[in-house]
Amino acid sequence: MEYRTGMDAETARALTDLAERVAALEAAASARARPPADTQVVEQLVHRLEGDGKAETLVYAGVGGWDGQTLAWQVERDWAEIRSAPPEHSATVLAALANPTRVRIAVELLRHGRTTAELAKRLDQPSSGQLFHHLKELLAAGVIHQPERGTYAVRHQHVIPLLAVLSAVMDLRPSVSWEEQ
Repeated sequence: MEYRTGMDAETARALTDLAERVAALEAAASARARPPADTQVVEQLVHRLEGDGKAETLVYAGVGGWDGQTLAWQVERDWAEIRSAPPEHSATVLAALANPTRVRIAVELLRHGRTTAELAKRLDQPSSGQLFHHLKELLAAGVIHQPERGTYAVRHQHVIPLLAVLSAVMDLRPSVSWEEQ
């Protein structure tokens, strides 16, 4: 798109540049709000549903490097199992993660286990009392653990489930809707 009518060349170039940048940003935002192009897992689940009617299934998986190891994890659960699970554990975990500071702590510990002092410094926490309160809530919910006194970490078997929870929250924002695209 080029603009020239009644404006100098510099203004026309600036306006063209802005229009191109806005178009690129809109395209990137639209791409992030669409389902993934690789739908192999979904297609398998649909095929299973059409075959035996038993595909009310949720699948999450992940693979990546963590703390010097390669983690690979896949979980498949029936919708009925999810719907009938006692709500207390889910509520405890979600409540523990319902605080921005606790989410920051969990994300920091996803990167690497830390001592209390390291966490306080990395998260710019002026009060150790507040930090301990947040750590206590995350410990009680099982989001993190204490491998040794004064050190906190995410258990390796909880890394991908925690990332899945944080990822799922990104899709629960009111502004994300594939139907609107």
